[in-house]
Amino acid sequence: MTAARIKTCALRSGSSGNAVFVGHERTRLLIDAGVCLKTLEQSLQEIGESAGQLDGVLITHEHTDHVSGVGPLLRRYKIPLYVNLPTWAAMQRTVGAIDERLVHLLADEGGKTEIGDFGLTSFRTPHDAAASVGYRIETDSGAVAVFTDIGSLRDGLLDQVSGCRAVYIEANYDHSMLMAGSYPAMLKKRIAGSYGHLSNEDCATAVCRLAERGTEHFVLSHISKDNNYPELALLTVNSRLQLNGIKPETDLKVAVARRFAISTPVSF
Repeated sequence: MTAARIKTCALRSGSSGNAVFVGHERTRLLIDAGVCLKTLEQSLQEIGESAGQLDGVLITHEHTDHVSGVGPLLRRYKIPLYVNLPTWAAMQRTVGAIDERLVHLLADEGGKTEIGDFGLTSFRTPHDAAASVGYRIETDSGAVAVFTDIGSLRDGLLDQVSGCRAVYIEANYDHSMLMAGSYPAMLKKRIAGSYGHLSNEDCATAVCRLAERGTEHFVLSHISKDNNYPELALLTVNSRLQLNGIKPETDLKVAVARRFAISTPVSF
């Protein structure tokens, strides 16, 4: 069978809500559903997809901006849900009543399963949630990884996504903007901590390392509306790539996920 062309797209990204589509003509997945059902339906239609054709919804962690649309989505379309047990326990109050026959529990770390034509691996990420994970989705055309909400680049984290053709990675804040901003000291400490969010500079470090391992497409995600600008995140990453002898737009592609609209789909 000829490898099908993969399409992936951030439907929404940021503290206002997160959802990423990964699919081809035979298998379609949604990673997180942190916006209302109407937004999910309309966003999928904009990229030529349908909520009713999804083969699974994967959850990274239980925070509202990642799960607020899960309940309505599953109640209407009866889509299988893939989630680890601590996250499922933590999110149940938010998502409401769901047919538990739809729930497929993954291991807390290193969980591997198959959904349609895709191979799925979850891996733990450093974030202040019950059991936050990222996902690596293997396809016949190459792998896609989604790992946002990561407080630090702990040992071995980048190995989990090494060699993926497309990577969604967090570029949440600019350190100077965060420190000079109006957030309370405790919130600043939480964001910049090892279990908070990833800065532009740390994102740039990760992108350079992954570029050397073959990643072709990067989507900078979960950008703060108060402590960052999309242009600044992109400039920080591209400048570091150039310092390392890697040419953006020639050697690889770097894009920014949008907060309130679909992002440009990536295909390979």
